[in-house]
Amino acid sequence: MARHEALVSPLPVAECVQAVDPRWLRTRAELFMEASQLPFALTFDLARYSQVTGLTFHAHYAAQVFLGEHDSRLDIPLMAVNLTHVPTKEAADRVFAHEVMHLRWPSYGHKQVAFERAQNVLDTVGTLAA
Repeated sequence: MARHEALVSPLPVAECVQAVDPRWLRTRAELFMEASQLPFALTFDLARYSQVTGLTFHAHYAAQVFLGEHDSRLDIPLMAVNLTHVPTKEAADRVFAHEVMHLRWPSYGHKQVAFERAQNVLDTVGTLAA
């Protein structure tokens, strides 16, 4: 959790605390896809995500990604975001960076190097948004 919380959003401080809505999240997700060079489908419908993936989306999760089964990976992975746990733009940046980290470098788990790469993606998002 400490590594996740250490991720630094490139947004100005005043913008970090602003509330998010699905439209802003979809626009921001596009920047994360560009920065990571990895497309993903984004959903806020957690029940549908569980139905499609067969995975339980626990109430305490902020987000979860699904790459497909080991023997049949999806062409475009699926990311589900729980709007209840992503109240601000800063929280959204952290969640997107964290989940993109799992999509782009799944074998790294929660190692320090994975979060360093997540921060690099965040920095690239800042450059793209500027």
